[in-house]
This record gives sequence, structure tokens and C-alpha cells, in this order.
Amino acid sequence: MVDCGWAGSAEPVRRAVEQELGNSITPGAILLTHIHPDHSGAAGALARTWEVPVYVHQAELPMAAGKYIPEFSMPLDRWIIAPLLWSLPARTRRRIEASGDITDVARSLPRDGGIPGLPGWAAIPTPGHTPGHVAYWRAGDGVLLTGDAVVTVGLNSIRGILSGVPDLSGPPRYTTWNWEQSMDSITRLAGLGPRLLAPGHGQPLALGAVPRLRALTMKERTQRMRLRGRAAGSPEAA
Repeated sequence: MVDCGWAGSAEPVRRAVEQELGNSITPGAILLTHIHPDHSGAAGALARTWEVPVYVHQAELPMAAGKYIPEFSMPLDRWIIAPLLWSLPARTRRRIEASGDITDVARSLPRDGGIPGLPGWAAIPTPGHTPGHVAYWRAGDGVLLTGDAVVTVGLNSIRGILSGVPDLSGPPRYTTWNWEQSMDSITRLAGLGPRLLAPGHGQPLALGAVPRLRALTMKERTQRMRLRGRAAGSPEAA
């Protein structure tokens, strides 16, 4: 299983798996693209129920304890989550952290990029959204599971969020640890030559994935350069 939704998704996911596979078969492992609560929230409960490991990139393991880590934080953490947490009583804060702790089931993915039990698949490091974000890639048929490295809904504009219109986009800036690295990761994904792109948010993309990925990074970098130019007061930017 790749990613598993919010903590409240655990029981619906368990029932869906049981309906799909039957009572006697469960997933052999949970693979996380990254540790954010909308992707990893149900991982602990499901892994303990099924008695399976949760695999993440080794750079993501420090986040498995469910605690706020300043050097791994993103804008939403700094502006809202961390101040809210520190305003709570210590006991309440510890309870919240404990609920997100998956250190007992979290395991590091192999350093060679292989995935235990899934020959033909590889974990591709795509840092940026989080330090240890990975995408899952099957070269045999060009299937790419991107997590939040790339999404197909416009989460970086109010219009995109409200309309839900399909739009290839980088990860949400407000939940992204390092935007520059996220753009490098999109370039890396385009270099794989995917034929089917399945994101963590939005619908799969099967037409023109590679040129659209390249166009996305070019657009984002051009906008970034213009913003920097304006901040510096350059005549060209004006």
C-alpha cells in the first residue's frame, strides 16, 4: 500500500482492503512517499493491525516520532501549527505527538532504491516537499507514483483550490520544506520518461507527462527569477 490518508482513514481503508483482498490477505507493507498527516496519518494504526512495516526514506525517519522539528518545518508549521502546539498544555501536546508516533513500525527503505517485496519498482528520491520525499517508479511500463512531488490540482492558487480544475502543479508552497529542491526533483522525474503519472492529489495523467513536467519547472523557475528581480529592484523586472 502506498500512503494511507489521515488518521481517521484507518478504519475505512482497512474495510476497503478487506473487501478487495478478502479476510485472509493483507498488504505486505505500507510505503510512504513522505510523512505528512494526510499521507501517513493512518499508517501506524494500519501497520499495527496488519503487523507490517512502514517504509520511508532514511531522511524522513526523524519525522516518524510525530514531533515538530524546526529544521524540517514548512511555512504552515512555522506560521500556524507550531505556535498552536506551543500554546497548548504540555500534557495535551505530548498526547498529540504520541498519536502521530510511528517509530515502532517505521523502517528505512534500502539505500539502493529497491523496495522489499516489489521487484521492478524503485524508490526515487524527490526531496523538496519534505527532506525525504520519494516517488515510486516502475520502469517496465512507465508508471510513476509521485506523492506530493507533483500533483494534478492547482494547490498554489486560491482559484485552483476552490475550483478543483485539473492542473499539473508542484507541491503546495505552504506545506513545502524547500521549494528549490522540489523543482530539481520535478526535473529528475521528467528525466525518467513516465507514461502514467499518479499523484497524491488529483487525477492520474497519461498524456504528455514528460513535456508538461518540463514546462512546469520552466514556468516556476521563470516566475521565481521575476520575483527575485522585483525584490532587487532591477529595471528588467520592472
